[in-house]
Amino acid sequence: MRKLEHDVELSPEVEQIAKSVTKECAGLPLAIITMAGSMRGVDDLHEWRNTLGKLKESKARDMEDEVFRYDRLYVLALQQCFLYCALFPEGISRDDLIGYLIDEGMIDGFKSRQAEFDEGHMMLDELENVCLLESFDDDNGCRGVRMHDLIRDMAHQIQLMNLPIMVGEELLDVDNWKEDLVRVSWTSGKLKEISPSHSPRCRNLSTLLLPYNKTLKFIADSFFKQLNRLKILNLSNTNIEVLPDSVSDLMGLSALLLKGCKQLRHVPSLKKLRLLKRLDLSDAGLEHLPQGMEYLSNLRYLKLNGCRQKEFPAGILPKLSSLQVFVLDDWVNGQYAPVTVKGKEVACLRKLETLECHFELFSDLVGYLKSRDETLSLNTYRFLVGQ
Repeated sequence: MRKLEHDVELSPEVEQIAKSVTKECAGLPLAIITMAGSMRGVDDLHEWRNTLGKLKESKARDMEDEVFRYDRLYVLALQQCFLYCALFPEGISRDDLIGYLIDEGMIDGFKSRQAEFDEGHMMLDELENVCLLESFDDDNGCRGVRMHDLIRDMAHQIQLMNLPIMVGEELLDVDNWKEDLVRVSWTSGKLKEISPSHSPRCRNLSTLLLPYNKTLKFIADSFFKQLNRLKILNLSNTNIEVLPDSVSDLMGLSALLLKGCKQLRHVPSLKKLRLLKRLDLSDAGLEHLPQGMEYLSNLRYLKLNGCRQKEFPAGILPKLSSLQVFVLDDWVNGQYAPVTVKGKEVACLRKLETLECHFELFSDLVGYLKSRDETLSLNTYRFLVGQ
């Protein structure tokens, strides 16, 4: 917590009292920040004890107008954003986090994806400004956010009272999969498989994030049978070979993320996933495109490679009229495998903001440029022409 740091390392005794102060602040983040600000640079045990004593004696829990401003953050989405960050103990890149917030519906009602990202960055700036989040740069130089341990512990307490979550290796214990769980996250874990004996009755589970569990190779079909309210499923950068057929019955799914699943050979039909808004199959090992993609009329984000097909199947793109992001990669498992699209079909996508694709002929590029809506401009584009 930056408000407490000030080049002072707290002793174990003081840190324990600081945790008690956190609890006395009634689980309201900005109360903690205000208190932390007044105690910044203080390492005297007596002063901390005195502060805790006065806080316990005070019955003035109606300080919300001045101190406990958590319940008055400028929108409910900002509160939800703050709590959502507790799913990522090691931090998360801004872009990945904002992508989740869009998937969850915490950022909604904007005409463009760029506007949604602008809103997301503004929310994260606000949370950084009040020191609820810390900023950092990852190994690739990308901006990220994370929580101090004390802030995250407090966020967990709030979650337990409202939307129970499970983070980390807790999920290895079947008994921890309570019926009221709402979100589960374990990034870069050591999960190896999800066996047929595990079929959790978590009927309210909306979010399951298991990316970078590189030892994960198998998920039993029974696992998803009772997760009917699942909205976000992220299995990116795992080594699964088969996505269970039961996923095709998750009709509430809004995001299916399988980026970097290089061993993936099978994805079931997507026909029933009519609410799906984000599908990421980029850098996956699929040899065939999933069936039923033409039914995804609400899809806004599509990244994939051509699955060793030379041409993207005709007739699908015009039916994906809501697409804002369309990226068709020419590489499959490190091998150049170009897949081409028809210019006139791409031109049917009137809401595109990001486009990366490969036209077989120069005439396809010309056809796209002539047919596209000139009133709309691409924010990002990359065209290749020819073989």
